[in-house]
Amino acid sequence: MVSVEKSTTDPKFLLANRLGEIRAYSSSLASFTLQWKDLEQLFESIQSSVDDCFDDLRARQKRITEASSSLVPPLPPTALKYLCLNMDGKGLRLSLTEKIKEHGPFSIEDEVSAALSFAPDPAMLVLDTLVVFYPRKRKHRIELFDTRRTCILLLEQLMKISAKIGPSVTEKAKNLAIEWKGKLEGEKDYSTGALGLLLLLAAYELGCVFPVNQMLDLFEMVALHAQAFELYRRLGLTERVSDFIQILITKRKPIGAIKFIYEFGLADKFPPPLPSLRAGLQCAKRANGKSAEVPSR
Repeated sequence: MVSVEKSTTDPKFLLANRLGEIRAYSSSLASFTLQWKDLEQLFESIQSSVDDCFDDLRARQKRITEASSSLVPPLPPTALKYLCLNMDGKGLRLSLTEKIKEHGPFSIEDEVSAALSFAPDPAMLVLDTLVVFYPRKRKHRIELFDTRRTCILLLEQLMKISAKIGPSVTEKAKNLAIEWKGKLEGEKDYSTGALGLLLLLAAYELGCVFPVNQMLDLFEMVALHAQAFELYRRLGLTERVSDFIQILITKRKPIGAIKFIYEFGLADKFPPPLPSLRAGLQCAKRANGKSAEVPSR
C-alpha cells in the first residue's frame, strides 16, 4: 500500500492527477463549445425571423398606403391645364386673353408654361391657337391687340418648355409662316406682326424658311423689342450681327444699333459715325456704369 506522504511527493502520481484534471476541463470546454454554437444558431434564427417580420410589416404598410391613396380623389387640374389636356386651342386662347386682361402677361408666364406641358402635343395645341393672329374678319384694334398678345405669350412659353415637334406639325407651321409673311407686307402694325412671325419661326425651329436678307429685314422691325436678342440667336443669325448693325446705322436707327452693339460686345468695332449714335452710346455707357470714352470721328 502506497503511503499518503509518498503519493503527494511522487512525480508520477502528481502527473497522473494533473492529466485527470486536464481531461475534466477538456470535457467541459468541448461541452461549452457545443453550447456556444447552439447559441449562435439560435441568435441567427431569431435575427432571420425578425427580418422576415419586418419585411412583412413593410409590405403590409405599402399595401395599406396604396389602398388609402386610391380612395382619395386626385386634385382637380387648373382650368388652363384642363384645356391643355383636352387640346382645346380655342378655349385656351379665350381663357388666356381674359387672364391677360386681368393680370397682365408677365404674371401668368409660369402658369402657362406649366399648363402647356400637360398637353399631349403642345406644339400642335399652340399652332391651333394662332389662326386668329390674322383674323378673317376685321377686328377692333384693341381686340386684335389682345388676341395677338395671347398668341405671342403662347409662342414664348412653347419655346420655354422645348416641346417635341413632329414633322407634320413642322410642315403646318412652315405653311403658316409663309402665309404670315405675305400678310405682313400690308400690315399697319408691322412691328407686332414681325415679332409674331419671328416667334413662330423660332418656336418651331424654322430658321431656314426665309433667306437671311429677309430675316434681317424682319429684325429691323423688332430691334427695339426685348425678345429681339434671344430670337436673333435662336434663329442662327449671330454670325451676321455685324451686317445687321451696319444696316441699322445706315438706315439711321441708332437706338436699335446701340442695343445690338452692346448686347453682342461690338462697341470697339463700331465707332459711332453719327452724332446721335455717339450721344446714344455715351448714354448707354453711363447707364451700364462704364467710364470709357466713346471714340469720335
